[in-house]
Amino acid sequence: MPGVHEHHHDLLQTLLAFRSAVNESSIVSITDLDGRIVYVNDRFTKVSGFSASELIGNKHRIINSDYHPDSFFRDMWKTIRNGDRWRGEIRNRRKDGSYYWVDTVITPVRDQEGRIYQYLSVRNLITLQKENEEKLVQMQEAYRKREQQLKDAQEVANTGSWYLDIPANKLEWSEQTYRIFELPIGIPMNFELFMEKVWPEDRAGLEAKWKAAMKTGSYAYEHRIQTNSGLKWVTEKARIEFGPSAEPIAAVGTVIDITDNKRTAQALLDSETLYRNLFNHSPFAIGIMDKETMGFLEVNNTATQVYGYTKEEFRKLTAFDIRVPEEQEKLRDTVQKGLYTKDLSVRPHKRKDGSIILVEPTITEINYKGKAAYLISIVDVTERERMENEIARIRTNRQKEIGRAALKAQEESRAETGRELHDNINQLLVGSTLYLRNVKGASGKDNQHIETARQIITNAIEEIRKLSSAFVPPSLNELSLKDAIGLFTNRFKLQNTRLDLDIQIDENKLEQGLKINVYRIIQEQFNNITRHAAAGNVKIALLQTDDMLTLEIRDDGKGFDPQQKKQGIGLTNILHRADVYNGKLEIDSSPGQGCRLQVSFPLTGA
Repeated sequence: MPGVHEHHHDLLQTLLAFRSAVNESSIVSITDLDGRIVYVNDRFTKVSGFSASELIGNKHRIINSDYHPDSFFRDMWKTIRNGDRWRGEIRNRRKDGSYYWVDTVITPVRDQEGRIYQYLSVRNLITLQKENEEKLVQMQEAYRKREQQLKDAQEVANTGSWYLDIPANKLEWSEQTYRIFELPIGIPMNFELFMEKVWPEDRAGLEAKWKAAMKTGSYAYEHRIQTNSGLKWVTEKARIEFGPSAEPIAAVGTVIDITDNKRTAQALLDSETLYRNLFNHSPFAIGIMDKETMGFLEVNNTATQVYGYTKEEFRKLTAFDIRVPEEQEKLRDTVQKGLYTKDLSVRPHKRKDGSIILVEPTITEINYKGKAAYLISIVDVTERERMENEIARIRTNRQKEIGRAALKAQEESRAETGRELHDNINQLLVGSTLYLRNVKGASGKDNQHIETARQIITNAIEEIRKLSSAFVPPSLNELSLKDAIGLFTNRFKLQNTRLDLDIQIDENKLEQGLKINVYRIIQEQFNNITRHAAAGNVKIALLQTDDMLTLEIRDDGKGFDPQQKKQGIGLTNILHRADVYNGKLEIDSSPGQGCRLQVSFPLTGA
């Protein structure tokens, strides 16, 4: 029976091919009922480092990493001895002592009578996946610890933080901010609800500061708030964040309860005795300075501890002596303009030993022993600022990671759309042209309509092919970035346009995501040029150094005024792609002078 033999032959070939595929991709072993290894494939020996002769006859204890508890393997043996398939993730040990993770499936093998006589194990490497999971857990734990440290620091310093999403009018407060305002932690807040808590006499001044900050980018202001326990004094500092079109999109700031500071200042004026006690035992560095000379008249014990000077040494100093050199001129200007009491932003101060600390002052004009003077209370915020900067850095990195993931998902979606256009819609249109080509018996006028319809569909097919090609770029796993760029630009060459490519890169040193990102930026800008520039010459240069990848695209087209031209979708996409990979975007153009677009990506610390 030739047909049967041929069928058996085909089945045998299929099984052999399947076996070959499994041996190439999976780690396979077979054990007897006692768990002794009777068979291993080549991939098992390559991954473990043990030879087949070292493995066969031994139990899998030879690759045991001692990572899993004994109960883990007892449950596994209970499952397979009952005749059920078991699946789990196992960390094994190579012969050289290193570890690797495998996703394992163990299946009982039965004889013709249905009795189990062997166990088949098929494993797939998941080491990279597990390492990434562990790194993510470590990052999350580190971020949680830093957040907790910041919360603790804010509570100790009685300092809260806040974030305002301006377009959404959504105000986020830290826990300490809620405590300062004596409100239940977590209740929804917005700008209007916050303003309701501000003392009515101080609202106009705060609103003026807020409006001015929309242009200047920051403000600092002292004001009173209404709480359940009564009035409190707070000092606020804020920084405004602006969007691509210079519109304010967010504000981030801090709020410090300075009620005790204000009470201290008032007490100093009311009672000399009380002044001495409060002054010298205050947890804040406090000093009194002559308004005219800015020389120190008095300091408390905390000031000597913070700055390292004795009280006698302080009395020989001025406010300029504790400022860093680059801040001294600013201080002179502030004093001359009579704005010293408004000098509330974080400042770098210099200690006796030359070290730098960051401080946040509260300044009040007083009369001290018949002299016009300043009472300055100083909070050392060095550690707080460091922690806030670290949190900001982590948040920025997380946002960039999310941005890169979004770009990856976008690429996958574009590829799917391109395939759908090519495989489905394009095929339908091709079928339609074939159908129209076979239509017979129509009148002359109808034939004309049919030919017109066929031509329209043919044009649609060509446009869909271009769209599909744009959505699905050449695989950078199959082509070099240089070849992919050349293929794209050749496909979209324009008449009377000279294209010059200068690509000098080592692609082995570039991550895949960055290469795709560069390709998309070139695609965006090239499309802008072909649509709007009417350029005669276009040059694309992609150059790589040890620490920088620089893309420059020049054209001699119409050009435009970057100050007047509103950024379109194309430039917005380029700006976003540059940002998520820490790139710097420069655009140099003017009417009639063409355009130069440059994006520089750091290759270290990205």
